Amino acid sequence: MKQLRELTIMTPNKPGKLSQVLRALAAAKVNLQAIDSSSGYDLNLVRLITSDAAETRRALEKLDYQVTEAAVLAVSILDQPGQLAKITGAFGKAKVNIDYMYATAAGPGAEALVVFHLSDSAAGEKALRAAGWQ
Repeated sequence: MKQLRELTIMTPNKPGKLSQVLRALAAAKVNLQAIDSSSGYDLNLVRLITSDAAETRRALEKLDYQVTEAAVLAVSILDQPGQLAKITGAFGKAKVNIDYMYATAAGPGAEALVVFHLSDSAAGEKALRAAGWQ
C-alpha cells in the first residue's frame, strides 16, 4: 500500500475529449496507472494516477484544464473473493469513511490496484497495517 497523488479534471462530455487528454499524457511520456472517468450530462469527471504527477499537471494545464490534486491510498490486492471486503472492513472498524474508490483490472490470481480517497488517509493506512496489509 502507498500514498499517491491523484489528479482530477472536468472535461466536456463530448466525443474525443478523453482521447485528447490521454494522447497529451502519452506525448509527455507519462504512464497511466489508474483512471476513473464518470460522466454527467455535460461534464466528465476524470481522476488519474500516473507515473509523474507534476508532468501530468503540466500536460493537462497546456490543454487549459483546471487540475486539482488529492492524496489517495493505493492498495494492491489479489483477484480473490473477499479481499475488498477485508479492506473495507478494516476501514469501517477504524471509523474511516471511504469517500470514493476505483480499481484497475486483474485476472484470476493477478493483482489489481484499488485506489481509495478516505476521510483520513493516515488512519486508513494505520488500520490496514494493523489488519496485516502491507
